[in-house]
Amino acid sequence: MKRQDIQIRDPFVFVENGTYYLIGTTGADPWGRGSDLALYASYDLEEFEKKGVMVTDGSLDSYKNIWAPELHKYRGKYYLIVSAVRKDVGRGSFIFVSDRVDGDYKMLTGRYVTPAGWGCLDATLFVYKDKPYLYFANEWMTPITNDGDGSLYVAALSEDLTEIIGEPKKIISGKNSGIAIEVQDKTGTIKGYVAEGPYLYEEDGKIVLLWSAVGKNGYTVVKSVSQNGVFGEYEFDRIVFEEDGGHCMCFTDLKGVRRLTLHQPNGTPNERMKLFSL
Repeated sequence: MKRQDIQIRDPFVFVENGTYYLIGTTGADPWGRGSDLALYASYDLEEFEKKGVMVTDGSLDSYKNIWAPELHKYRGKYYLIVSAVRKDVGRGSFIFVSDRVDGDYKMLTGRYVTPAGWGCLDATLFVYKDKPYLYFANEWMTPITNDGDGSLYVAALSEDLTEIIGEPKKIISGKNSGIAIEVQDKTGTIKGYVAEGPYLYEEDGKIVLLWSAVGKNGYTVVKSVSQNGVFGEYEFDRIVFEEDGGHCMCFTDLKGVRRLTLHQPNGTPNERMKLFSL
C-alpha cells in the first residue's frame, strides 16, 4: 500500500538490513482502543507492506488508548515501548521485548515502567554514554502538580530496562514553555497545557530534545537543547514545525540522509505520515 493510504499518528521508523519498519498509532480507532500495533515494512518509504501485529498474546486486551509505539534495539534485543490505560491502574508505558524485529513481543515485566499513578505516556528510550534513560510525558489531564501542567521528565533506567532508578527530573513544563496554549477536554472541566512526544538525539556534544505541544497554530514541534547532559537544563532552541503536525522522530535513511517524520494534520481520520529532510 502507499504511504498516504496508512492512517497513522505518532509515526516511528526503525531502519535495519536495508528495510524501513514503520509503527505508530495505526488503525481506525485511535482514540478508543488505540493502535492495532501493526508493523509495516518498506524499501523506499513510499510502498509499504503489512508484516503482522507486534503483540498477539492478549496482554493488552484489557487496555485502551494504546498509543505511540516505538521500536528500539538495545544490547542485541528489540524493545517495543507503548502507552496504554486501564481504569484500575491508570495510564502508563509498558516495555515489550523480542529477539527479532518482526517477532512476537512479550511484556518485559508486566507492569508500567513509568511511575505508578502519574498518568504517563509517550515514553522513549535514550542511551547516552552507554547508559539507558527513559524520557516520558506526565499528561496534562493528570499532572502530578495538579495545575494543568503537562510536562516532560527524564529518569535513569536499570541496565535491563525493567525499572526506573532514582527520582525523575522535570525538564520541560508545558505551562511555562511560552509555546503551549491552554486546552480543555470535551466536557470543558479539565484544562491544561500539552507537552508530549519526546524524542532525543546527540548533536555536536549536545542533547537535542524534540517534543510536541498544542500551540496557537495547532500541533507544534519544538526543539530544546541541553549542553550539560541528560539531567541538564533543556533550553528552547526553535520551533521546528507549527502547521498542525507533530509527535516526531528522526532517522537516517538508506542513502545516509537524516530524516524527520511526524503526523499531519492532527485531526482524525486524516492524519498521515509526513517526511522531511534535515
